[in-house]
Amino acid sequence: MLNPYHQLTTRGKLRRLRGLAEDALRQFGVTAVRLKLISTDTNLIYRVWSDDDRQFALRVANPAWRGAETAVSEAMWLDALAQDTDIPVPKMMRTPVGDAVVFPQAAGVPIDRHAVLMSWQPGVLLGKRLAVQNITKMGELFAKLHQHGASWQPPDEFTTKKFDNFLSRGEPNVLFAEGSLANYDAQTESLLRQMSEVVAQTYADLDPADLRVIHCDLWHDNIKIHKGKLYPFDFEDTIWGYRLHDMAMALLDLYEDVGDSEAYATLLAAFRTGYETLLPWPDGEMELLMFGRLLWKTNWIACFWPEGLAKTAVFHANLYDHYRKIGELLPPKMPR
Repeated sequence: MLNPYHQLTTRGKLRRLRGLAEDALRQFGVTAVRLKLISTDTNLIYRVWSDDDRQFALRVANPAWRGAETAVSEAMWLDALAQDTDIPVPKMMRTPVGDAVVFPQAAGVPIDRHAVLMSWQPGVLLGKRLAVQNITKMGELFAKLHQHGASWQPPDEFTTKKFDNFLSRGEPNVLFAEGSLANYDAQTESLLRQMSEVVAQTYADLDPADLRVIHCDLWHDNIKIHKGKLYPFDFEDTIWGYRLHDMAMALLDLYEDVGDSEAYATLLAAFRTGYETLLPWPDGEMELLMFGRLLWKTNWIACFWPEGLAKTAVFHANLYDHYRKIGELLPPKMPR
């Protein structure tokens, strides 16, 4: 008899969850000769080598992170991008009956996960190649996606969710819940409340005509570079949103990674140069949307790692305090 899933160690759970990956591949009609788990951060991501010399990325989703409806929308946009553009997006695989999303089962694991299979993107992560010329190409890639996201008419089954505030996926807002407030001093609480109000107003002031389908998580390590060409992936967060929001999320991650204001300014200028070869830069104060992302991170920590909330809240509040006084966004990576 199998031990209950909740009693297993992390390693034991991963061993058992591998059965879901194997069942998903069976449903897609793929025979794996090698299956390597490469990420457990949110979902389980496997690199798959098949018996006919193809490679795939298999995502077995964590239902607490994203639901199956997001994967359906992801598949719809990837299909359209592959048909309408020259952007080398992953190819979504289908089951023999045409399904892009499957619901694998395995003995002794909860039956609440879905899975998708897509072609493996070649190259190395762009984060290992943060040169000016490559970030210029990243700006061009964003513009191409934004052009398509504005013109494409999604099927009726596509998501109706819209990213129009710092929490836009139904997450609980616990920033100012009683348990969270116990971690803030008066100044930190005041600054967090100001941030929330300013971010909400920034979203409200964006031009409704700018709303379109966006990737919403196209940071530099969701892009590979191969022979000088960029290969985006991980379209799981596909949603209706604004260009400025899409760029703010990616550029905040870029700033965190480079960790230096001068280096970031150089890369930001390169990104903008690439973007403006195809589209005008959108109106709005992008840094305030970055603070929206920092609020999201603070809220996430309040939900899942409350022991780290006090330090995180103070750091993000101080970043905002400096920005509102000086107009300068300091490096946003929290020191260890």
